[in-house]
Amino acid sequence: MIIARKEKVKVQVSKSFNNLLVLDRLDFTVYENEFLVIVGPTGCGKTTLSNIIGGIHQPTQGQVTMDGAILSPRKQNVSFVFQEPSCIPWRTLWDDVKIGLEIKRADPGLIEKRVQEMIDLVQLTGFEKYYPHQISGGMKQRVAIARAYATDPDLLLLDEPFGHLDAQTRYLMQIEITRIWEQLKKTVLFVTNNIEEAVFLAERIIVLSRLPARIKGIVPVDLPRPRDNISPEFLQIRSQISQMCETAE
Repeated sequence: MIIARKEKVKVQVSKSFNNLLVLDRLDFTVYENEFLVIVGPTGCGKTTLSNIIGGIHQPTQGQVTMDGAILSPRKQNVSFVFQEPSCIPWRTLWDDVKIGLEIKRADPGLIEKRVQEMIDLVQLTGFEKYYPHQISGGMKQRVAIARAYATDPDLLLLDEPFGHLDAQTRYLMQIEITRIWEQLKKTVLFVTNNIEEAVFLAERIIVLSRLPARIKGIVPVDLPRPRDNISPEFLQIRSQISQMCETAE
């Protein structure tokens, strides 16, 4: 049960840009090893929220804490996977995956071992010497996921990472990210505007309103994995969240 889990991240923030209120008194918890999804309409401030949680932006009011301390990427281990492919053009897949470990000045022996583990995990074995221009969009996101997991993060933030992929590749990547999360059991916060994707992935879903973004509801998703996206239970939760997203403020 979620209620028995340890609190990992506590978010209590508001954010304005000049006179525009974007995030209005958001208050929620991310539990340890949870797969939490934030869903809301396009332009509602989801990326702004993700950037605040990751320490890229500062809230206008409030704070984000991890394990009881103010969250800072300089002090805590936070990894990102963004929507746009982020592979480094002049690096091979192997060299790309290890860049975070290099920045942290990890032991060379550990780097070699960890990179191989991550490449095997995302099923890119045999492509280690390939460059980004030689691989598909889905493979590029596998590289980004491997790179993010390589540093053994305390929190993994994924901001619409599959949004630019075609429908079939997106579905396959949803299966992959679920498999990886079940294997490694890291704390994941996943941002999307795709309701079906949210229900397919999440243990809990936080639904945001249009601007200024407020929490409209938090929906538990207690469905077995792998999930059947045409089952009555799946469709019922999807319908519930759709109505929450479309209800006028």
